[in-house]
Amino acid sequence: MCNDPDVGIWLADRVTEIERFVGQLPSIAILVPEEEQVRSVAEALQETLAEQNINVVACPDGQVIGQDNDIRVFDVQHIKGLEFEAVFFKDVDHLAEVYPDLFDKFLYVGATRAATFLGLTCSGSLPTAISDLRSMFSTNWDG
Repeated sequence: MCNDPDVGIWLADRVTEIERFVGQLPSIAILVPEEEQVRSVAEALQETLAEQNINVVACPDGQVIGQDNDIRVFDVQHIKGLEFEAVFFKDVDHLAEVYPDLFDKFLYVGATRAATFLGLTCSGSLPTAISDLRSMFSTNWDG
C-alpha cells in the first residue's frame, strides 16, 4: 500500500477476517501518520478490496464522510471523539518518527477509538515506546 503492497494485502486480509467474525462489515478506521497519505492509502486499499465490494473512503482533514460500513482513512490527528469497531494504525513506526513528542498521545487516542479490534503496521522497526508489547502481537485475529 503506497510503497508497500504487502501492507495493503495484510490490511485487506484483516478486514475480511473481521467481516467474517462479526458477520458483516463493522465500522473501521485506518489511521495514517500524515494528511498527505489519506487519499493515497484510501485509493490503494480500495483497489485491494474491490473484489470484496468493500468501499474505502478518504476523510481529508478529519471529515467524517461515507457510510457506516465504509472503511475510513484518517490522519491520526483528526481521530479524537470518534469510535470504530476496528482501528488500524498504518506505519506506526513512521508516526513515532514524525511526532516523537506526541506519539504516546496519538497512540492512546487512536487505540481508545477501537471498540474491539486494534491493528498496527510498521514499515521498519516497532517503535521503542511499544517494543515491550511485541509478544502480545499476532499477524492475524485467529492467532
